[in-house]
Amino acid sequence: MDGTESWEGGCACGGIRYRLQRAPMIVHGCHCRWCQRETGSALAINALVERDALVLLNGRLALATIPSASGKGQTLARCPDCGVILWS
Repeated sequence: MDGTESWEGGCACGGIRYRLQRAPMIVHGCHCRWCQRETGSALAINALVERDALVLLNGRLALATIPSASGKGQTLARCPDCGVILWS
């Protein structure tokens, strides 16, 4: 992204749509047990995005707090219909 582009995405069922107005600060694959448990895979692809760069275009998110390795908990934003985790 060169600053003039934006990306759009959403959940599996299309009930939630969002726009990312700037490139993520960091993109990485996390192999920790917590990410493996949440994805059912060997890793989770994570992107660090500034809050003001993310715009919810349609839908309502379902927020849930789950345990985390730090003990503080982690709030996940999911689609209430298909259950896809969109961000945390």
